[in-house]
Amino acid sequence: MSTLHQLPHLNHRLNRHLLLSTAALVVLGAVLLLASWTTKTTAKAETLTIANTPTDLATDQPKRVYQYFHVEKNTPAKPKLTSLATAQQPATQSESTTEWGWPYTGGRYVTSTFGKRDLADSPWHDGVDFNAGVGSKIHAIHAGKVIFVGNPMKRGVTDAYPLGLGKDVVVTKTAAGDEIIYQEFAMGKQTHTVHVGDTVKTGQVIATQASGHLHLGITNHKSWVSAQNDWQNPAAHSWQDPLKLLKTAA
Repeated sequence: MSTLHQLPHLNHRLNRHLLLSTAALVVLGAVLLLASWTTKTTAKAETLTIANTPTDLATDQPKRVYQYFHVEKNTPAKPKLTSLATAQQPATQSESTTEWGWPYTGGRYVTSTFGKRDLADSPWHDGVDFNAGVGSKIHAIHAGKVIFVGNPMKRGVTDAYPLGLGKDVVVTKTAAGDEIIYQEFAMGKQTHTVHVGDTVKTGQVIATQASGHLHLGITNHKSWVSAQNDWQNPAAHSWQDPLKLLKTAA
């Protein structure tokens, strides 16, 4: 009788244990499901973050990105190497920074710099403009050989205003292979004082300003004629910034 009397009590305890075990399994399953969902969400979020990095997006246009970063990273390094070489050993006359000079005496007279500018028909400038006034003498900014003088139409380059080079152009070539072009200083007549084949020195008078300004361009190891095609195309790197070179002059 005692055993029979205890059966309901044992059955109640068993049911309570089963209920607690079931509840524990449900809670454990919920925890595991939540952990799995969180892991998937995090992985998805990380995947989206990685997919949207500038590097991965940039791979759609590798040439543009390489060109941009290649220029940004390597251009500043050149002056440092030059300075180091100059500091370690005496520079020869051809290597000396004194080889560069300004086109006018008594001032720099810069009116328009190289690069981007706010001008509708010419938003990018392939050289630097100077204006010391009509009648001012124009001096060679670097030693070199005169390879062209006169009307650029002789080489198929327009002399027409406002986007032409003028009626008189002087072009010299440095020992390094860069060509320096002096243009737009004479839109209606010729005022040059040098001739093809002449060797000029820094500071030598080569022409007289007869217009509103002098445009000075320095090619990047290219012919001044072919470089004219890139007068609005900075990506071609046909032109150098003259001021970066002139500012090294004493």
